[in-house]
Amino acid sequence: MSKSLLLILTLAITTLSSCGLPFGADFVKKKSQAVRVNNTTNPVFSAYISSFEQAAKSETGDPQFSIGDIPVNFGDTEDPDYQGVCFSYQNGQHEIIIRESWWNSASDTYRESLLFHELGHCRLGREHDDSKIVTNGQNYKASMMSSVIVSPGEYNQFKMGYLKELFTQSKVQLMQLLGTN
Repeated sequence: MSKSLLLILTLAITTLSSCGLPFGADFVKKKSQAVRVNNTTNPVFSAYISSFEQAAKSETGDPQFSIGDIPVNFGDTEDPDYQGVCFSYQNGQHEIIIRESWWNSASDTYRESLLFHELGHCRLGREHDDSKIVTNGQNYKASMMSSVIVSPGEYNQFKMGYLKELFTQSKVQLMQLLGTN
């Protein structure tokens, strides 16, 4: 491993978080009497979901991969700091809620980054990973599952590495793209 590479674990910065999950939790768990609000997905999210499924098929080698029964819709994320959230219900169901005002002002790349992150929670069961890769004096998120969503510039530049990490949890390709190997 190169001397310029440092993996640093940091605490989640909840005030800057774009994701509605507390550090160390799998999902935002709803109260026992709560029921899922939506049973179907808003069509505005369809292309992003298709892209997620295609990337998953490629990265995992599973030609049958799908997000399954996880509706994605606009709604109240229950915290003004959260732009998206994966809710988990007592009956095992999940749903993703995205703040519509944020979505309407976000770029396509930022939208994809947020939705892939939330699907990482709901579909892949991933927790937050706030580790960093430091190279040439710059900090980079070492995971799509960072509690602060990967910015569009970083996501575009290192997309293949972030997707590999999202679906396989291997940071090797991302580290290579960042020039640390």
